[in-house]
Amino acid sequence: MKNPRKMTRTLFVGLLVGISLDANAQSLQEAIRMTDNERFENATAAFRSLLAASPNDGQTWFFMGENYWYNDRTDSAAACYASGIRLNPMFPLNHAGSGKVQMAAGKRTEADALFLAAIAAATNKGSKLPKSVQAMTYREVAEGLGAGPNADIPAALVQLQKAIELDPNDAETFVLQGDLLAARGSFDASDALAAYKKAAELAPNAARPIARKAVMYYRAKNYEAALAEFDRAIGVDPTYAPAYSGRAEAHFVTKAYDKATADYDHYLALNKGNTSARIRYAKFLYLIGKYPESLTEINALRSAGVKDNNLGRVEGYALCEGGEFAKARKVMEEYFAQQPAEKVISTDYEMMGRIYQGLAKEAASTTVINDGGTMVVKTPENTVTTDINGATSVIMVGSGENLDSLAAEMYLKAARMDRTKHALFIEAGKAFTKAKLHAQAAMAYREKILQGRPEVNDYYYLGGAANKAKLFATADSAWSVYVERQSGVHQGYLGRARANVGMDSTKTTWQAKPFYEEVVRKIKPEEQAKYKVDLEEAYFYLGFYFYSSAKDQSTAKCWFEKLATLNAGTSNTKTGTDMLLTLKDVPAKDCALPIQ
Repeated sequence: MKNPRKMTRTLFVGLLVGISLDANAQSLQEAIRMTDNERFENATAAFRSLLAASPNDGQTWFFMGENYWYNDRTDSAAACYASGIRLNPMFPLNHAGSGKVQMAAGKRTEADALFLAAIAAATNKGSKLPKSVQAMTYREVAEGLGAGPNADIPAALVQLQKAIELDPNDAETFVLQGDLLAARGSFDASDALAAYKKAAELAPNAARPIARKAVMYYRAKNYEAALAEFDRAIGVDPTYAPAYSGRAEAHFVTKAYDKATADYDHYLALNKGNTSARIRYAKFLYLIGKYPESLTEINALRSAGVKDNNLGRVEGYALCEGGEFAKARKVMEEYFAQQPAEKVISTDYEMMGRIYQGLAKEAASTTVINDGGTMVVKTPENTVTTDINGATSVIMVGSGENLDSLAAEMYLKAARMDRTKHALFIEAGKAFTKAKLHAQAAMAYREKILQGRPEVNDYYYLGGAANKAKLFATADSAWSVYVERQSGVHQGYLGRARANVGMDSTKTTWQAKPFYEEVVRKIKPEEQAKYKVDLEEAYFYLGFYFYSSAKDQSTAKCWFEKLATLNAGTSNTKTGTDMLLTLKDVPAKDCALPIQ
């Protein structure tokens, strides 16, 4: 669904700008209604026709800018607002529209200056603009303040209240109020619902206030309520196209795929001839998992001469989902090269991470070919040959890229852009681990923890990565938290033991001893076969502690005998067995640990 802060449109232009309903005004209303129904190309043609007859008409430039704005063509919207200012500087709405563009780009200072210019023009006594125009200016300023990555909802609501005071019967103002209140994220949605209800009362024949309420329910994941409201909106106005696309998405998340497809077919029928509707359809096909069909639609649009960078986004996503990672990478790299930075979304980086991981997995696959006396192992990155005498040589044929590391960097970008996607810090850490970049993995896990509400496994991942990165103090700290929360399992104690071994590299304090003892205590007899390597590590350390530090060879022999009986088949097994040979004449002592 669209961003709710880019959904407010003006349907009641005859009332708002105070013009008489002559033929030109009627045409303007029709063009605006096309925008409202997402028939953007038809609306553009209508606006251009009006401007050909009245090129200095500031309000037509404004509404044409709005048409581009709601179609996510921000640059074209900015050009229209700028033309409106140049040709009719006293018409206030184009100043507000330009401010909205600046706000969306994160340029608050520039936006505020334009908002002030809009209000000054609207309230200029010499212009004698009606209250409806002044109210609409405050409303546009409010919408602008609610746009972009640094939206200021409280300030927007203040400006919107001024619009209500000037024109309390404007349904559009209450729709925007509902949008802003919903965007504020209040746990109590009653204030937003009241605003939408008021808008519906003021415009009983309009479907949009009802559809906006449906969107609010959709975003709250109350899909049953969303579907009911979309049904109501369509009942009020069966020609209101956005209600069909909205209902299609609600049907999709409830797995009613046939109904979703039928609604989108109806949406396309209402928007016949509009390429923007077909672009949305290509996105929808991707959403419902019809990746080949989505790619077919994208190719058809491109063949028709449609140039829209968002097609590249959907194409890259669909190729990734279809496992065509090399093609997906090429498409997404072209997309990033063309997409303005402020229009890149977190999912773009997330998908790029998945693409890199897919390529990494492909690169890890091997093909073995017997060529005479030589075994040849080929991967996309290199060719390894081994002759009959065991000698090997490696011929690098790939780019040498660390694809797992690239994936991790993309996941970090996505997580930092959208803090609700904190699980991507874990994905980044795992990818860094595959790339053998353990310090970076630890950094990613630590960043996840610092987001707040850490989970117990976050400390497990951090402790493991920090140990591998030889960041032993960090590891010990992480594992100590894990032990507090999971005191009944041995893994946390093993992690602390390894961290303390690292901090005691010269075996001076033997400070890992109590943690290895806990490993022995926590592994139950029925678990020993499963965790024999971990248990052997503890036996090995304790054996050498008593042999080297405590000078208690009898107890040392007991631990090494346990190790030999366990027979885990590691290097510790061999070393421990060798130690038993040196202690063959030493009587063994019971080394059972006291129960705590």
